[in-house]
Amino acid sequence: MYESGRDRRWNQGGRNPLSIVITGVVFLFGIGVVFAIGYLFPSVLLVTIILGCLVFVGVTLAMRRFMGTAWAYWYTGPFVAIALIGTVMLAEDVALSQAGELTEVVVVDHEVDVTTQHNPNGRHARKVYTHTYSLERTDGTPVAEPMIYRGKDGFDDFDEGDTVSVLIDPEGNAPTEPADDVDLPADIGVLVTGLVTSGIVFFICGIVVLLRWTRSPSPHRVR
Repeated sequence: MYESGRDRRWNQGGRNPLSIVITGVVFLFGIGVVFAIGYLFPSVLLVTIILGCLVFVGVTLAMRRFMGTAWAYWYTGPFVAIALIGTVMLAEDVALSQAGELTEVVVVDHEVDVTTQHNPNGRHARKVYTHTYSLERTDGTPVAEPMIYRGKDGFDDFDEGDTVSVLIDPEGNAPTEPADDVDLPADIGVLVTGLVTSGIVFFICGIVVLLRWTRSPSPHRVR
């Protein structure tokens, strides 16, 4: 029996159902690591985001290899990304909700820093906005940790003189955030949605790989 070029590439790539299972296990392990880092070290959110991006790239590249098609990026990437985004959000909010103290504060100063970042090719420069809100308690005691928002518009309806409710970590390990922004049910919903949809995609991909693998010619039958 002759082996087609497509079958040969499939066999050489080692694509079998176990590959999909291992990728799924690695994905779940990566989710756990991202959550642990985000929960234990909420002040280094950037590190958590970078770690999540590495998990995303690793899983999508693995699926691309095992499925043998570039479309694997599109039918796995979005759902993996949703799960990782939910993980980062949940880890930060859980850490802050446990360590933070609900406090009424007054916004005494609002500064906006605007910087311009250029791509390596020198094109498509973009502006980066960083809003820094200096706070003090209602009794006039200053809050050491300001609120920081990275984005163009800043926190909605927050400006100098406003009294708002925030969560403050006395140890300074978790960032100061508006109390209304900590929404654990929403975070859990995003995470569960990502995990369920990713699980469905992994299951379907596993079935496809299983069918393709069982139909591939055995190596000893190839001439």
